[in-house]
Amino acid sequence: MDKNNNYIIFSSIDWNIHWQLHHQLATSFASSGNRVLYVDNTGVRSPTIGDFSRLKDRFINWIRSVHGFDRINENLTVYSPLLLPFPYSKLSLVLNKYIFKRNLLRWMDLANFYNPIVITFLPTPLIQSLAKELHPSLTIYYCANNMSDSSDSAKSLKPYEDYFFSQVDLVFSAGYTIEEHAKKFTNLVYNYPPGIDFDKFSEALNDNCELPSDINRFPRPIIGYVGTLGRVFDQELLCKLADSITNCSIVLIGPKYTDLKKLEEKSNIYFLGTRQHTQIPFYIKSFDVAIVPYVCTKFTEGVYPSKLNEYLAMGVSTVTTNINETQRYWQDYGDVFTVADSHKEFIEAVRTAINRKDNQTLIDNRIAVAKANSWEYRFNGISEKINNALESNSSKKYNWKSKLESLFIKRYFILRNTVLTVFLTYLLIFYTPIVWYASKPLISFSPPQKADVIVVFGGYGESGYANFSFQQRVNDALKLFKSGYAQKILVSSGVEHKIKESNLMRALLKDKGVPDSSIILSDGASNTYESVIQSSEMLKNNGWNSVLLITSKYHSQRAKMTWDKQRPKINVTSIVLDSISEAPQWRTTIDQIKVILYEYAALIHNWLFNRI
Repeated sequence: MDKNNNYIIFSSIDWNIHWQLHHQLATSFASSGNRVLYVDNTGVRSPTIGDFSRLKDRFINWIRSVHGFDRINENLTVYSPLLLPFPYSKLSLVLNKYIFKRNLLRWMDLANFYNPIVITFLPTPLIQSLAKELHPSLTIYYCANNMSDSSDSAKSLKPYEDYFFSQVDLVFSAGYTIEEHAKKFTNLVYNYPPGIDFDKFSEALNDNCELPSDINRFPRPIIGYVGTLGRVFDQELLCKLADSITNCSIVLIGPKYTDLKKLEEKSNIYFLGTRQHTQIPFYIKSFDVAIVPYVCTKFTEGVYPSKLNEYLAMGVSTVTTNINETQRYWQDYGDVFTVADSHKEFIEAVRTAINRKDNQTLIDNRIAVAKANSWEYRFNGISEKINNALESNSSKKYNWKSKLESLFIKRYFILRNTVLTVFLTYLLIFYTPIVWYASKPLISFSPPQKADVIVVFGGYGESGYANFSFQQRVNDALKLFKSGYAQKILVSSGVEHKIKESNLMRALLKDKGVPDSSIILSDGASNTYESVIQSSEMLKNNGWNSVLLITSKYHSQRAKMTWDKQRPKINVTSIVLDSISEAPQWRTTIDQIKVILYEYAALIHNWLFNRI
């Protein structure tokens, strides 16, 4: 394989969990002289309580590394990103892409890591969107299992995955079931299941090798399993096996990812936890029978159990449940292991394997089959397909003329659409009734009725009033006063125009014939809320409980709501004289828009502070 390619592997598992295909692929590329950035799982579903420890580990890894980047060796770096754990939320997608892209591009620039070959085990919207912007020389989807069938929350992945099959340069599958599905969308599908690193296992075949002491303490015969103890693990089958063959030790090696209480209650089931991958061959050699006890579901139809090759590499008798990939494997290679159709058959097959003495020919056949499924063979095939695709891409003629024309056409349409959007938006706002309709909820008015006092709020109001708005409000109050609706006028304002606005309003009222004894001033308020509180105290002191409220048109609703919230026992009638038009207003001004926007913002502000 050509040296010095750059690879980004978007994994569906984290680097620090037990060894799987993802690790094998990354280390093979790195040991071949390529540079590899391995990106930990960014998620295919929303997290649950059970994911807390995994999220905690991710955060700890991020803290211990350089903002998530951790150098494993000269050619291999692992990146553990911190992202919002909601893979199908549009808001999360925007934020995650921004954070993810910025950090990746920054690292790629510092590491001179350009035009990478992107291999992703994830078809999520985030990875699909991000991969396009990394300027990859190739984009490859390595589909390792039926991920969308792994849980209810992962079902949202299905349409994205089906689309992704048709968009990438190559598809690698980890089993025949996945390959058959992917071929519905593309012809560029190649089946490369996990393979065994046979050299690591050949050492354990030596008769003189030392076996692990912790497994030798268990009573024989030993029925062994190596791998994840998760949702695909058939606990009911293991319980039946433990109850049926009571003189055996069932030894489980691997991390726990689900509740195993039922198994933990069995006295002949033992858990050894996670072991280093280099130690696994020696543990398998200690087994009398090896098992693959997977439940048969839609998800496990596409699961290729890589442990099967590891068992066979040690020549150990092996029994599996009848999942699709083991059945296909059995059809291809013959009777080197047993496939059981039911729990009963599985238990009987294990019992038979315990009691049977395997001949050397059968043992050699198992080892030969495992060797034929070596990772070296798989990796050579993967490398060949990638090299062919790179050569095919580089041989395509680069038509700069059509590219340039396409670029200018694209920019023309962007400019045209932008100008058209701005123009139509301008017409919509300034030459249609949209602003008039938007202002309607801000206005509160009722016909005038007898009240104890007329309350006039000061302030600049909106530009619809001539000069300072208090002059119009004084005129409105005067009309109501002279019409006999109330005998008192209360003026509330903290605004100053060289002199206090309340004094100006008082002077205007007196000048127009209102007796000084009928005018009450409240000049300490700096906002509507304070005006309501202070005015209410004056009403209370005078025994008044009904008000005709005069304020600016767009302020009337907010003022009324403040009265109703803060002093609900006072009967407030909002009065807006000569300011209400039933016919839609087809033109507006910047000043009106400013006032309307201000009032909506003020409503939100006062609601947050529990004033309305």
